[in-house]
Amino acid sequence: MPVVVAVDAAGLQALLKRGDAKSAKPLLANYWATWCEPCRDEFPDLVKVDADYRPKGLDFIAVTLDDLADIKTGVPKFLRKMHAQMPAYLLNLSDPEPAIKMVDSNWGGALPATFLYNAKGEVVYKSLGRIKVDELRAAIEKLVGSKQ
Repeated sequence: MPVVVAVDAAGLQALLKRGDAKSAKPLLANYWATWCEPCRDEFPDLVKVDADYRPKGLDFIAVTLDDLADIKTGVPKFLRKMHAQMPAYLLNLSDPEPAIKMVDSNWGGALPATFLYNAKGEVVYKSLGRIKVDELRAAIEKLVGSKQ
């Protein structure tokens, strides 16, 4: 079963932080939940993006807003069914609002939400709602395409 790690706001901030510019990689962060129909619909596309771009230097994290009670049951079961390989985290906060605002002050917390960061930690693409796969791939190509 895939391992899902609980994180709080500080843990999420650490995951999103890009380090030394020489070693830092672009990061794709997807916020989702097993109860979110559009999240489940887009997940196979995200798994494919991860498989295609991780070898080219893209980091990818999946952050679920499911209940903590599902961290060892529903969430890993869903990830296994999707053949997901990316690290998965569960946002474990009684009030997720501050963490949501930390990610993007314009994001109200609706799912799914996907953010692509360059190696400096700047958001270069965001999708609030279901991703448009071609747009996301084009944005990723700009970051990792030249590093092959």
